[in-house]
Amino acid sequence: MNHKNKNYQFSLGKTLGLIIMVAYAILCLIPFLWALFVALAPLTYIPAGGSEPVGVDLTAWPPRINLFKLQVFGAPMTLENFRIIFEKVPLLARWFLNTVLYAFTVSVGLVALSTLAAYAFARLRFPLRDFWFSLFLASMMIPSTVTLIPVYQLLVGLRWVDSYTGLIIPKLFSVAIVFFMRQFFLDFPKALEESAYIDGASIPRIFTSVVLPNSRAPMAAQFIYVIIGTWNEFMWPLIIMSKAQNYTLTLGLAFFRSSYYTIQQYMMAASLLVTLPMVIMFLIFQRQFISSNISSGVKG
Repeated sequence: MNHKNKNYQFSLGKTLGLIIMVAYAILCLIPFLWALFVALAPLTYIPAGGSEPVGVDLTAWPPRINLFKLQVFGAPMTLENFRIIFEKVPLLARWFLNTVLYAFTVSVGLVALSTLAAYAFARLRFPLRDFWFSLFLASMMIPSTVTLIPVYQLLVGLRWVDSYTGLIIPKLFSVAIVFFMRQFFLDFPKALEESAYIDGASIPRIFTSVVLPNSRAPMAAQFIYVIIGTWNEFMWPLIIMSKAQNYTLTLGLAFFRSSYYTIQQYMMAASLLVTLPMVIMFLIFQRQFISSNISSGVKG
């Protein structure tokens, strides 16, 4: 009888937990669904039995959304808004390519360089290693806004302002990622490296053949963190870039908002285009992301 009660309590707790997670997921999806519905709504439409176009009321309640009839806010759904925003802003495609180049270059370069630095701090022996690492950690206490002016002056002297070089290179190091990967390498089984060393493998060979294959999960997790942050970054591109053709999507979206802030359908369509690539990226790498946060173990 007690065994049945325990099973019943466990099933009840699991069911309640599942209900809470589903309810929370729905609450998180509501803003995205609302943005999608607004983006699919036309500016005007001709109602049934009418002859003159009328405007779509996005503030009406209830919003009269009927997915079976493909209607939002009482009007038929349309993809026209997504086409129009490219006509209104011809540089939108260029901004998208700029953001892809910026985000992927910074993410790949930052994770690669930080992983190399972290392995050096965790495994290699060189003079003042602990001192340099402590100095790197101390730099985390300095707000990034304090270094903006010195870095900008340095880039002016190098003539890297308003260029991809100046946009990307200052972002290729992160103390936080070095610290995270160093902790992972400290827990990495030394037996695997020692066995490869006995077989005559050099340190670069050990790193590329033994360590990296077992570091894919934490590296993928850091890649997701970096690319999402870089994709959505606004302040750094705003400081470095001045020409409109060099804008990233965040800068372009701010420009678009200042020009078309009253047309919510256009704004929501542009916002969805900015958000969709990161959603796809997370779905692709979610397995590595989850496994890295659950466990720091490595494959044998």
